[in-house]
Amino acid sequence: MPGDLSKWRLQGLGLDTEIATRYDDELESDPDNDATDAPGRDPILSPPPQQPAGGLLYFDEFAKPEKLRAALETLGVYVKIKDFAVFATIAKNVMNERYLDQVRILSTNALGRPFKVRAEAEVSPERPVSLGEYVETFVRKQRDKWNGPAPALRSKRLRGTLGSTLWRDDESQRESLAFGFAVEDTYWGVYRLWSRPYLCLK
Repeated sequence: MPGDLSKWRLQGLGLDTEIATRYDDELESDPDNDATDAPGRDPILSPPPQQPAGGLLYFDEFAKPEKLRAALETLGVYVKIKDFAVFATIAKNVMNERYLDQVRILSTNALGRPFKVRAEAEVSPERPVSLGEYVETFVRKQRDKWNGPAPALRSKRLRGTLGSTLWRDDESQRESLAFGFAVEDTYWGVYRLWSRPYLCLK
Protein backbone atom coordinates (compact mmCIF):
# COMPACT_ATOMS: atom_id res chain seq x y z
CA MET A 1 0.00 0.00 0.00
CA PRO A 2 1.20 3.56 -0.63
CA GLY A 3 1.12 4.32 3.09
CA ASP A 4 3.71 1.63 3.84
CA LEU A 5 6.88 3.69 3.82
CA SER A 6 9.02 0.72 4.81
CA LYS A 7 9.08 -0.37 1.16
CA TRP A 8 10.43 1.55 -1.78
CA ARG A 9 9.24 1.48 -5.36
CA LEU A 10 12.71 1.98 -6.78
CA GLN A 11 13.68 2.22 -10.42
CA GLY A 12 17.38 1.62 -10.48
CA LEU A 13 18.73 3.81 -7.65
CA GLY A 14 22.08 2.67 -6.35
CA LEU A 15 20.71 1.57 -2.98
CA ASP A 16 20.33 -1.69 -1.11
CA THR A 17 16.88 -1.78 0.46
CA GLU A 18 13.65 -3.76 0.48
CA ILE A 19 11.82 -2.82 -2.69
CA ALA A 20 8.32 -3.01 -4.08
CA THR A 21 8.76 -3.92 -7.75
CA ARG A 22 6.35 -4.90 -10.50
CA TYR A 23 6.51 -8.42 -9.06
CA ASP A 24 5.12 -7.34 -5.68
CA ASP A 25 1.57 -8.65 -5.14
CA GLU A 26 0.46 -5.22 -3.94
CA LEU A 27 1.44 -3.48 -7.16
CA GLU A 28 -0.04 -3.66 -10.60
CA SER A 29 2.33 -4.39 -13.45
CA ASP A 30 2.67 -2.08 -16.42
CA PRO A 31 5.09 -3.75 -18.87
CA ASP A 32 5.55 -0.55 -20.87
CA ASN A 33 6.62 1.63 -17.96
CA ASP A 34 7.61 -0.47 -14.95
CA ALA A 35 11.29 -1.09 -14.39
CA THR A 36 12.28 -4.74 -14.02
CA ASP A 37 15.82 -4.19 -12.77
CA ALA A 38 16.50 -4.34 -9.05
CA PRO A 39 18.60 -1.46 -7.69
CA GLY A 40 22.31 -2.04 -7.30
CA ARG A 41 25.22 -0.44 -5.47
CA ASP A 42 26.81 1.21 -8.51
CA PRO A 43 24.98 4.42 -9.54
CA ILE A 44 26.48 4.27 -13.05
CA LEU A 45 25.12 0.77 -13.58
CA SER A 46 21.82 1.50 -11.83
CA PRO A 47 20.02 4.43 -13.49
CA PRO A 48 16.27 4.30 -14.16
CA PRO A 49 16.36 1.74 -17.02
CA GLN A 50 13.36 3.19 -18.87
CA GLN A 51 13.54 6.87 -17.93
CA PRO A 52 16.05 9.64 -18.69
CA ALA A 53 15.69 11.29 -15.27
CA GLY A 54 15.26 10.36 -11.63
CA GLY A 55 17.59 9.81 -8.73
CA LEU A 56 18.44 11.01 -5.28
CA LEU A 57 19.10 14.51 -3.94
CA TYR A 58 20.51 15.60 -0.58
CA PHE A 59 20.37 19.28 0.37
CA ASP A 60 20.74 21.50 3.42
CA GLU A 61 18.19 23.76 5.11
CA PHE A 62 19.55 26.81 3.31
CA ALA A 63 18.54 25.66 -0.18
CA LYS A 64 16.77 28.51 -1.95
CA PRO A 65 13.24 27.59 -3.17
CA GLU A 66 13.94 28.53 -6.78
CA LYS A 67 17.12 26.44 -6.89
CA LEU A 68 15.42 23.51 -5.19
CA ARG A 69 12.56 23.71 -7.69
CA ALA A 70 15.03 23.72 -10.58
CA ALA A 71 16.83 20.69 -9.15
CA LEU A 72 13.55 18.77 -8.79
CA GLU A 73 12.57 19.61 -12.35
CA THR A 74 15.95 18.30 -13.52
CA LEU A 75 15.17 15.01 -11.75
CA GLY A 76 11.93 14.78 -13.73
CA VAL A 77 9.63 15.62 -10.81
CA TYR A 78 6.10 16.79 -11.68
CA VAL A 79 6.43 19.98 -9.64
CA LYS A 80 3.37 21.70 -11.15
CA ILE A 81 0.71 19.06 -10.50
CA LYS A 82 -1.93 19.62 -7.81
CA ASP A 83 -3.59 16.21 -7.86
CA PHE A 84 -1.36 14.27 -5.47
CA ALA A 85 -1.56 12.46 -2.13
CA VAL A 86 0.79 12.48 0.84
CA PHE A 87 1.55 9.71 3.35
CA ALA A 88 3.68 10.57 6.38
CA THR A 89 5.65 8.87 9.13
CA ILE A 90 7.94 9.86 11.99
CA ALA A 91 11.13 8.04 12.91
CA LYS A 92 10.97 5.96 16.07
CA ASN A 93 14.74 5.72 16.35
CA VAL A 94 16.54 8.50 14.47
CA MET A 95 19.96 7.04 15.21
CA ASN A 96 19.09 3.83 13.37
CA GLU A 97 16.65 5.12 10.76
CA ARG A 98 18.60 8.30 9.94
CA TYR A 99 15.57 10.47 9.29
CA LEU A 100 13.33 12.71 11.38
CA ASP A 101 10.05 13.10 9.46
CA GLN A 102 9.31 11.44 6.13
CA VAL A 103 6.59 11.65 3.49
CA ARG A 104 5.74 9.77 0.32
CA ILE A 105 4.25 12.05 -2.30
CA LEU A 106 2.49 10.43 -5.22
CA SER A 107 0.30 11.56 -8.06
CA THR A 108 -3.37 10.59 -8.15
CA ASN A 109 -2.56 8.48 -11.21
CA ALA A 110 -0.12 6.47 -9.12
CA LEU A 111 -2.85 5.79 -6.56
CA GLY A 112 -4.92 4.16 -9.26
CA ARG A 113 -1.95 2.48 -10.87
CA PRO A 114 0.37 0.95 -9.82
CA PHE A 115 -0.84 0.92 -6.19
CA LYS A 116 -4.35 -0.26 -7.08
CA VAL A 117 -6.31 2.04 -4.74
CA ARG A 118 -8.57 3.45 -7.46
CA ALA A 119 -11.40 4.36 -5.09
CA GLU A 120 -9.12 6.73 -3.19
CA ALA A 121 -7.77 8.08 -6.46
CA GLU A 122 -11.25 8.89 -7.76
CA VAL A 123 -12.18 10.96 -4.69
CA SER A 124 -8.77 12.55 -4.13
CA PRO A 125 -9.32 16.33 -4.32
CA GLU A 126 -7.00 18.72 -6.08
CA ARG A 127 -4.77 20.51 -3.60
CA PRO A 128 -4.56 24.29 -3.30
CA VAL A 129 -0.78 24.12 -3.80
CA SER A 130 1.39 22.45 -6.39
CA LEU A 131 3.68 19.54 -5.59
CA GLY A 132 6.69 21.85 -5.82
CA GLU A 133 5.10 24.27 -3.36
CA TYR A 134 4.33 21.38 -1.00
CA VAL A 135 8.01 20.40 -0.95
CA GLU A 136 8.97 23.98 -0.09
CA THR A 137 6.34 24.07 2.67
CA PHE A 138 7.64 20.79 4.12
CA VAL A 139 11.16 22.21 4.27
CA ARG A 140 9.98 25.42 5.91
CA LYS A 141 7.88 23.62 8.55
CA GLN A 142 10.74 21.28 9.36
CA ARG A 143 13.01 24.26 9.91
CA ASP A 144 10.43 25.70 12.30
CA LYS A 145 10.01 22.37 14.08
CA TRP A 146 13.68 21.52 14.57
CA ASN A 147 15.25 24.96 14.82
CA GLY A 148 12.42 26.80 16.56
CA PRO A 149 13.24 30.38 17.52
CA ALA A 150 16.98 29.65 17.54
CA PRO A 151 19.12 30.67 14.55
CA ALA A 152 19.99 27.93 12.09
CA LEU A 153 22.89 25.72 13.25
CA ARG A 154 22.34 26.88 16.85
CA SER A 155 19.20 24.96 17.81
CA LYS A 156 19.53 22.25 20.44
CA ARG A 157 16.40 20.34 19.38
CA LEU A 158 18.50 17.98 17.28
CA ARG A 159 20.95 17.35 20.08
CA GLY A 160 21.64 13.65 20.50
CA THR A 161 19.77 12.47 17.40
CA LEU A 162 23.01 11.02 16.02
CA GLY A 163 24.35 10.06 19.44
CA SER A 164 24.74 12.25 22.49
CA THR A 165 28.54 12.01 22.43
CA LEU A 166 28.67 13.91 19.13
CA TRP A 167 27.56 17.24 20.62
CA ARG A 168 30.30 19.55 21.85
CA ASP A 169 29.78 22.66 23.93
CA ASP A 170 32.36 24.54 21.89
CA GLU A 171 30.10 24.06 18.84
CA SER A 172 32.92 22.46 16.85
CA GLN A 173 30.50 19.69 15.95
CA ARG A 174 26.75 19.41 16.34
CA GLU A 175 23.72 17.82 14.70
CA SER A 176 22.13 20.13 12.14
CA LEU A 177 19.18 19.92 9.79
CA ALA A 178 19.26 18.64 6.22
CA PHE A 179 16.93 16.90 3.76
CA GLY A 180 16.70 14.09 1.27
CA PHE A 181 14.52 13.65 -1.82
CA ALA A 182 14.24 10.52 -3.94
CA VAL A 183 12.33 9.69 -7.11
CA GLU A 184 10.72 6.31 -6.57
CA ASP A 185 8.97 6.24 -9.96
CA THR A 186 9.53 8.91 -12.60
CA TYR A 187 6.69 7.88 -14.91
CA TRP A 188 3.95 7.58 -12.28
CA GLY A 189 5.17 10.44 -10.11
CA VAL A 190 6.09 8.73 -6.83
CA TYR A 191 8.55 10.52 -4.57
CA ARG A 192 10.02 10.36 -1.09
CA LEU A 193 10.98 13.43 0.98
CA TRP A 194 12.50 13.44 4.44
CA SER A 195 14.29 15.60 6.98
CA ARG A 196 17.47 14.27 8.53
CA PRO A 197 20.17 15.26 11.00
CA TYR A 198 23.75 15.52 9.85
CA LEU A 199 26.94 16.15 11.78
CA CYS A 200 28.05 19.73 11.11
CA LEU A 201 31.78 20.17 11.71
CA LYS A 202 33.40 23.56 12.20
